[in-house]
Amino acid sequence: MSNFYTRQHYKDVYGPLSQKTLHNVLKRELLEQFGFENMGLIADALIKRFLEILDAFSPKKVCLLPGQVLWLAVDVHEKCGYGKPMFRSKLVPVILTLVSSADLQRMAEERVTMKELYPEITVRILKEAKKQGGVLALSDVGVLLGLSPSAVSEIVQEYAKKHPDDVLPYRGTIHDMGPTNTHKIRAIELKLKGLFVQEIARRIGHDPSNVDAYTNDFERVYELYQKGESVERICFYTKLSPSLVREYIEIVKELKESQS
Repeated sequence: MSNFYTRQHYKDVYGPLSQKTLHNVLKRELLEQFGFENMGLIADALIKRFLEILDAFSPKKVCLLPGQVLWLAVDVHEKCGYGKPMFRSKLVPVILTLVSSADLQRMAEERVTMKELYPEITVRILKEAKKQGGVLALSDVGVLLGLSPSAVSEIVQEYAKKHPDDVLPYRGTIHDMGPTNTHKIRAIELKLKGLFVQEIARRIGHDPSNVDAYTNDFERVYELYQKGESVERICFYTKLSPSLVREYIEIVKELKESQS
């Protein structure tokens, strides 16, 4: 049972990464844009042949600097859903700098180790991907740096504590995946301080429409909580997760205390 759980855990964490291929980028196009919805096997055969032809007649070289790597990220505008397979997601190629000349200089002159540079590299590649229109998962970062997703999560959490106004762009924050609510809470806090939507969006790295959605969610929770509704009922009415509702309620309580 223990071995099965371990295998299943690794499958859940790294399985989606194995689907980030050019083959699946093309397959999505055929399934969704060219009428191959019920012809997955035919699509696979066509794509295999197309890639063979491309490789034989027009191989394209990507200009990478030393220390950089080409990776596939999920498109920043992709609409995500629970259980959505990776081949249904739009992917974009991004160039990530795993080791820069500045990193090497610091290692040579300051005797900094690669392990000590991991936090800076994590922040750098997450922001590089976002600038190129893609979003990485923490498991992407883990594979690239040879770290476990939990180790990358710790790096991200530590960064959030030190830089509360700089929300890192990864799938948890950009696509609202997983238990990450930090960006939403930060958006509400900034809104309550009187900042405009555009400024809030700039600070947390989100689209203004997302900021509007967060503030609207908070207002709904606020109204229902004021009426005495339970967390369960608020979740039912708003379709928000219990953890997010509780965090919003904590902000409501803090508001009441500050006004009393």
